Amino acid sequence: MNNSQELSTFSHEINNSLTLIYGQIQYIEKTNDILTQNEHWNRMKDDFSSLFDFIHQFLAPEDTTSATIEPLDLINLISELRSSWSYYLHKERIRFFIQADPGTAFYVYGAKSKLFQLFHNLISNAVKAIQQKEEINRSPHITVHLSKEQGHIVLNLSDTGIGMTPEQQSRAFYRGVSFQPGGNGIGLSIVRKIAHELHIKIHIDSAPNQGTTFTLIFPAYEQKLNYLTHTEALTK
Repeated sequence: MNNSQELSTFSHEINNSLTLIYGQIQYIEKTNDILTQNEHWNRMKDDFSSLFDFIHQFLAPEDTTSATIEPLDLINLISELRSSWSYYLHKERIRFFIQADPGTAFYVYGAKSKLFQLFHNLISNAVKAIQQKEEINRSPHITVHLSKEQGHIVLNLSDTGIGMTPEQQSRAFYRGVSFQPGGNGIGLSIVRKIAHELHIKIHIDSAPNQGTTFTLIFPAYEQKLNYLTHTEALTK
């Protein structure tokens, strides 16, 4: 077994184990409400969550050639992520909006696992930015806005967090660079890597205390479909 296969197996097994452990923690808490008032319990949960996130990011596979590329509905995908984050968002009193023209489909080609990872990191970054904001935020929220422009799907993910300076924005995607207390500087570097792999253009628009917007421009669905169809025809 080569190193890549060993890392992939190790990553899979440790993530499964950590997921099961965290599931047990949640079950214990739900059946023992008094634990939510225990400072040490809450601290342990936060520490475990940070550890889980760090290990997940560190063990993220470098090779994505085996990931299945398929048509995906971005509204459904973002809705699934919002559901996954619902408990934490409710706890932090952060509202999550999805804005799109009614009846409009927003399909892109991509690897679902990778897009989940990309958006998980962006949402995690948004939540932490909101938590960092010192002034009272009367309506903390995250908004995902979808639109179509010249055949491309444009997704804006905005938060009402602490924001970034121009200098911070220029370094935000560098691995190991973090502007959050206790941050490991891995999440946004993985976002950039996945975006590059899936041919998604991404940029930041932010200002201190004004929040941050990440704009993702996806390849035109029709162009990608024609390309894949042409490629399949050539291989037959």
